Amino acid sequence: MLNVREILKTFNLGTINQKIALNKLSLELFPNDFVTVIGSNGAGKSTLLNAIAGNFFVDSGKIAIENADITRLPAHKRADMISRVFQDPLSGTAASMTIEENLIMAYRRGKTRRLRPAIGAKERDIFRAKLEKLGLGLENRLTHRVSLLSGGQRQALTLLMATLQKPKLLLLDEHTAALDPKTAEKVLELTCNVTEQEHLTTLMITHNLDHALSFGNRTIMMHEGRVILDIKGTERNNMTISNLLEMFEKASGAHMNTDRMILA
Repeated sequence: MLNVREILKTFNLGTINQKIALNKLSLELFPNDFVTVIGSNGAGKSTLLNAIAGNFFVDSGKIAIENADITRLPAHKRADMISRVFQDPLSGTAASMTIEENLIMAYRRGKTRRLRPAIGAKERDIFRAKLEKLGLGLENRLTHRVSLLSGGQRQALTLLMATLQKPKLLLLDEHTAALDPKTAEKVLELTCNVTEQEHLTTLMITHNLDHALSFGNRTIMMHEGRVILDIKGTERNNMTISNLLEMFEKASGAHMNTDRMILA
């Protein structure tokens, strides 16, 4: 589903602030993979997602989705293939618009624009059915402004909007980091439900090492712009956080900076 081959990205080239953010990184995701991504600050995790989403072009290397080369496609031309949920619950929705108005924009993404009623009865029925699965009571609040929702409700709505039209790839950029622990667990539960029901290929950045091992089917660890560990199968099922940290030290030759990492 996703094939990243030796991508290189250097910021501030030729200056004192030059930094290699992605160092000939390679990564392959297969259909229905749910891959968690961990690593110390500055490892290149969000830069990787930005490169895949098309926020900038890589200096060299190749990015392909379903064998289609998207390396030089701008972000808006990747939007019908890739959906993304960010850390900030406020960034994925339009606060001044209603829940149904936000949903209709997501529902018609990539479709031909033509004159018709803004939202039809059939579309409202679809929205109610989708919202009901979230278990947050939002199906009865279609005409409420999104600004009235809590952070967790907005992030759940953003997740639904990102998957309303099934993307080929879902990117989750620390999408629970700004939520309180209880709400974060609820959003993660919803994430698992949605990705399983829709059979989505997913790449999720997290700083919680327990979540990194308990969600999805693969865990990759990044360091200095490279993937240094790719753990799956029985090895992952038997992995502990202590084992993970030991593997990082052996693979990277460095002690892991756990300042922002949540160990349990």
